[in-house]
Amino acid sequence: MSTTRFFAAAFALGLAAIAWVAQGFVGSNWLAFAMTLGIAAVYLLGAWELRRFRADTHTLAAACDGAAPASLQDWLARVPAALRHAVRLRVDGERAGLPGPNLTPYLVGLLVMLGMLGTFLGMVVTFKGAVFALEGSTDLQAIRAALAEPIRGLGLSFGTSIAGVASSAMLGLMSAIARRERLDAARLLEQHVATTLRPFSYAHQRDEAFRALQAQASALPNVAQQLETLLDRLEARSKQLDEQLLAGQVRFHAEATQSYERLARDVGTSLQGSLVAAATAAGDSIRPVVASAMDRIAEESRRQNARLAEESRHQNEHLADSARAQVDALAASFRETSEAVVASFRDTSDSLAASFRDGNTALASTVGHTLAASQKDHAAREQQRLQAWTESLHALAGRLESQWQQLAHDTVQQMAALGGAMEAPVQRLLQTASDVPAAAAGVLAQLREEVARTAERDNVALQERTLLLDRLGTVLEEVQQASGAQRQAIATLVESTTAVLAKAGDQFGDVLEANADRTGEAAAHVAATSQQMTELARAFGEGVQQFQASNEKVLGTLAQVESTLQRSIERSDEQLAYYVAQAREVIDLSIASQADVVTAWQKLQGRGKATVVADESAA
Repeated sequence: MSTTRFFAAAFALGLAAIAWVAQGFVGSNWLAFAMTLGIAAVYLLGAWELRRFRADTHTLAAACDGAAPASLQDWLARVPAALRHAVRLRVDGERAGLPGPNLTPYLVGLLVMLGMLGTFLGMVVTFKGAVFALEGSTDLQAIRAALAEPIRGLGLSFGTSIAGVASSAMLGLMSAIARRERLDAARLLEQHVATTLRPFSYAHQRDEAFRALQAQASALPNVAQQLETLLDRLEARSKQLDEQLLAGQVRFHAEATQSYERLARDVGTSLQGSLVAAATAAGDSIRPVVASAMDRIAEESRRQNARLAEESRHQNEHLADSARAQVDALAASFRETSEAVVASFRDTSDSLAASFRDGNTALASTVGHTLAASQKDHAAREQQRLQAWTESLHALAGRLESQWQQLAHDTVQQMAALGGAMEAPVQRLLQTASDVPAAAAGVLAQLREEVARTAERDNVALQERTLLLDRLGTVLEEVQQASGAQRQAIATLVESTTAVLAKAGDQFGDVLEANADRTGEAAAHVAATSQQMTELARAFGEGVQQFQASNEKVLGTLAQVESTLQRSIERSDEQLAYYVAQAREVIDLSIASQADVVTAWQKLQGRGKATVVADESAA
């Protein structure tokens, strides 16, 4: 049999016992019937409370039987309001007990007490009837007949005890059944809290937070590894850029060397061809041509070197200007943002300090005015009260005096009217009249003492209010000191914040200036990759320095080539001069030899002519 059937059976038995006892009292003993009805009302009240208690228990059990809820608030909405707080504490992990019936434990004892009270009242009424029967008759048969009915009623009076005990027992049994159901529901709740409701508990949330921290801690090595990978990539990229720059410079040097060598070969070939072909014909005219060619070559080399240097300088200046502009823009925006934040924080702090100072001043003035007004009102009320008491005392004294005078006048008239027969009453009346002023004086003395005590209490109250005013003044001074300290602290905080922001702005500007080559990318990741950008900027600076060094080497090489060409030109000039001198010597020797030949030929021709003349003369 289920607990519901047990509960219904216990309720029916208790109600049947009460109805059976009440049926015996109907028409025979109205007092016992009334007590039985009271017992029934208390029993029904306890049964109604237990019914609500069991309904809350069943609702809680139904809520625990469901699936896992989406949120704790939605699930708690299905729990009865009387159990919601305790269930929430259970879910949070606290050992909070579920509430039990409030009135039933007291109603169980109350039912027994009501049954006993009905019994006692029935016994009182029964014994009272027996006493009346015994006092009203002296016949033994009449006494027996008179005692039979009260004794029969005595048996009926014990029925209230039966109803109270039976209903108390059944109500206790119903309470035990309801508590057993609540215990089962509590066990089911514990299982539900440990399984489906565990994600909503503080312990589970702490575990989840701990797991998240562990995951974060385990992710930190990955982040560090990724940062190292990024650093390696940046380093590789820097090395690649350096290698590309070096390769470009080497290629440029090789091309320039090849060009100069080819030019030198061409010039040497042309010079050699010119010397071989026109050594005798263009000896004097080849020097200006070669000199102009060398000048043009040197000028072309210088122009090419200057153009390369100018292009390199323009590129470096362009890169530096763009990086500086981006850094200046970012620094200016950060500085403006910092200044705006500092200004807003300073304005907020000043407004808070001003509002706090105004509030303290207004509070102090309000409290002072209120206390002063209260003291004035109290003094005025006390003065009015004293004046009213004085006036009432004067009025009372006047009334007493007038009454005494009226009483004395009436006494004199009565004495004159009654005469000697009323001498003794008149004397007593005169004695009473003489006691009236003394009583009035006593009343006045008591009133004066009361007024004095009231004045003393008022003085004590005034002293307490004075002390309270002094304490309030001290508190106001402390509040003012605290507000001053708070203003100083706020000012110090503003100054320190301004200094920190300015320092941060300067550091940020320095970092941005140091990382001029990667400003665009570093603007989004400046907090996480400041060291990387510094290394990149250092690498870029080293690359620029290497480029400048290589450029200087190129310029030095070009200068060496120029000096070599100059020396080759000088040697060519020397060789040309030597060749020209040799050619002159050859020409001179040729001319001399030709002159000798001509002279010899002329001599031979003269000798032949002389021989012919001699032959002719001989003939």
